Amino acid sequence: MNLKDLSIKRKLMLITMLTSGLAVVLSSAGFLIYDLISFRQSLSQDLMTQAEIIGYNSAAAMAFKDESAATVTLSALQAKDDIVSAVLYTREGKIFTQYVHAKAARRDFPSPPQARGYRFEGSYLEVFRDVTLNGEPVGTLFLQSDMRQWNSRAKRYATIFLSFVLISGFFALIVSSKLQKLISGPILHLEDTMRMVSATKSYEVRATRFYGDEIGRLIDGFNTMLSEIQQRDTALHHANDELQTRTLELEGEIVHRKEMQKELLNAKHAAEDANRAKSAFLANMSHELRTPLNAIIGYSEMLEEETHELGKVESVKDLQKIQKAGKHLLSLINDVLDLSKIEAGRMGLHLETFEISPMIEEMVATLRPALSKNCNTVQVHLAEQLGVMRADITKVRQILFNLLSNACKFTDHGTISVDVNRSSDQGEEWIRFQVTDSGIGINAKQKANLFQEFTQADVSIARKYGGTGLGLAISYRYARLMKGRISVESEPGQGSVFTVHLPAKVTAEITGATPAEKASDVPAASPGMKSNLDTILVIDDDSTVRDLMSRFLTKLGFHVVAAASGEEGLRLAKQVNPLVVTLDVIMPDCDGWAVLNKLKADPELAEIPVIMVTVVDNESMGFELGASSYMIKPVDRDRLAILIEKHRLTRSSAVMDAQAFAASRRDASPKKDGGRVKRTATRNDRKTAAPIK
Repeated sequence: MNLKDLSIKRKLMLITMLTSGLAVVLSSAGFLIYDLISFRQSLSQDLMTQAEIIGYNSAAAMAFKDESAATVTLSALQAKDDIVSAVLYTREGKIFTQYVHAKAARRDFPSPPQARGYRFEGSYLEVFRDVTLNGEPVGTLFLQSDMRQWNSRAKRYATIFLSFVLISGFFALIVSSKLQKLISGPILHLEDTMRMVSATKSYEVRATRFYGDEIGRLIDGFNTMLSEIQQRDTALHHANDELQTRTLELEGEIVHRKEMQKELLNAKHAAEDANRAKSAFLANMSHELRTPLNAIIGYSEMLEEETHELGKVESVKDLQKIQKAGKHLLSLINDVLDLSKIEAGRMGLHLETFEISPMIEEMVATLRPALSKNCNTVQVHLAEQLGVMRADITKVRQILFNLLSNACKFTDHGTISVDVNRSSDQGEEWIRFQVTDSGIGINAKQKANLFQEFTQADVSIARKYGGTGLGLAISYRYARLMKGRISVESEPGQGSVFTVHLPAKVTAEITGATPAEKASDVPAASPGMKSNLDTILVIDDDSTVRDLMSRFLTKLGFHVVAAASGEEGLRLAKQVNPLVVTLDVIMPDCDGWAVLNKLKADPELAEIPVIMVTVVDNESMGFELGASSYMIKPVDRDRLAILIEKHRLTRSSAVMDAQAFAASRRDASPKKDGGRVKRTATRNDRKTAAPIK
């Protein structure tokens, strides 16, 4: 039987009986236990008294070795039916005399000495007591009682206890069966009313209230609920009628909306086609614009170096103007493409860990010409222990570059300060970059649109200072992409303060963080650092790029091998085993992705670093396929030189480690062959060790 499923009537009776029964049992059991314990103590004291009397009467007999007198004394215990045995021991522990009740079974007596006093041993009470005469011990007395009085008392009390519990339970049953109606009656009436409402669906029925207690209030609440349901039922009927009328109207509207949905779907497809066309156009324009710009900037840099060596200063300045114009056009193209990718949601983060202080120093050094143009001074304040930051270093640089460029452009004969510090907010580390200038300032109306695309302060400022109005917009988007924020404080004529807050540890949500190359850890490349004419393999279908890369890398002291197709590049890679491979993506027949896959799948070529040099902006794909670095055309030659130098130093270190390991193996277990010791030649070490005598 499940107690939970019992009726409330039975539950109330059961609770009452259990409560009263438990109270009776506990009180009676307490009284019984107390009485039995007290009686047990009384028996112990009585037996101790008996032992004292017997010991006193037996002392003289034991002192004079009168065994018969001692036996007579113990025989007096026959008057006590509960004492089953008694023994007198001499001081030496031997039995002097003993007594066993006629109805008791024979049993072994304990051997003294035992602890003096009483003890309960099984179903017996035993007492040990010293027998003394004039204060001198003459022996030991042992008495044993079978506790029949205690057992008889316990059985009698148990019978009384059981009878009392049964009688009390009977009376509790009678009383609880009468009193439970006070509670179960109103509840059962409420149940009957509920069944009636459920069966007839008539919400006009009401339950009768009997008392003013909680059950009475429950009945009032039930009646109130019925009243509200009755009102809602009436309102529901009216609403149902209105709904039927409205349904007819909606059917007509649905037909109209389906037609509109079809038109919207067609418009959606058209917008998607337009978006794909826009993406294809931007990709094509990126390729078509970057390709000639790559040649213009590359050849102008080469010509500048050659012209500078010839001493033609005027021509150098002209070439620098060409470079400046080309790089300016490239920055405009990059801004437009970046903004397009951000709007399309295709801009990812390429996270790496880098030192903050060297990055700031590099940014300031890069902007020295812009600072000197308007005779501005710069102050850099870096907090102690700035440490490292994990973020997209390219985007952090771009944000700071845009802010510092604007400060240089809009400040004349003033001061520009850069403050960087680290702080903690709600358990998260933040890096704060603050750029302050003493320039023309910004009014409140201009600040409202400051971070909008293609927006500048006003037309006059645009004419005077130039610019497209994309720098701050892109910086704002980059900061938001890295879960940061940009704010500005400015007054006209008082300068501006731009503050950037970025997490010290940026996490990417859409695209996984891809490890990027850390150029800050590699020393600047210089011709003096090259040796042994390491081979660089250039794979590009554009002859202009191959020519520029070959001339540039040859000047740095490398041997350059060029391939015009992917298949040719794979063949040359196996032949020359190059130090580094530079690889374009857009090539006929076999594109750069396929070439990169094949390089990394070949065990002989998998360890060769591959630097992607392309107009395709898809760093995540390159790093996923195994590229070491990713560069967008036109190539930053200094950056390329640093990356190649890094790989050359890494390879040299690996070769030295291999040589050291081989030498240690040779010293440990030399292999002799005609008095000579042979060693395996490495790529930069083709000589054999000298003979060892």
